[in-house]
Amino acid sequence: MSTAKKSRSFPYGLVIFILVLALFYATNPSEQQFTSFLKDKVQEQARGDETMAGDLKRILSGPAASLAGMGAVRKNYYLCSTYELELPGEEHLYIGLLDHFIRLQ
Repeated sequence: MSTAKKSRSFPYGLVIFILVLALFYATNPSEQQFTSFLKDKVQEQARGDETMAGDLKRILSGPAASLAGMGAVRKNYYLCSTYELELPGEEHLYIGLLDHFIRLQ
């Protein structure tokens, strides 16, 4: 007579899934991080420009990014966020994920 035992294995897949969800939740970027990202982006564009206009861009990048960040519409999905930024004649859509921003449009 052989008895078949039920094998109860530890649910590693479920634990990994929960850890990944916790990681996404913990690294969902905030509005302040988006404003900082915009400031870095503006400074990066003006970095190679050694003219008076480039100097002005570098000086005004902080206030400009703050204003743009205030105009951005954030939709928080808890694991990630989307940021819709409307500039004159342009519309940008970013996704914030794992403390990074990816441009979608």
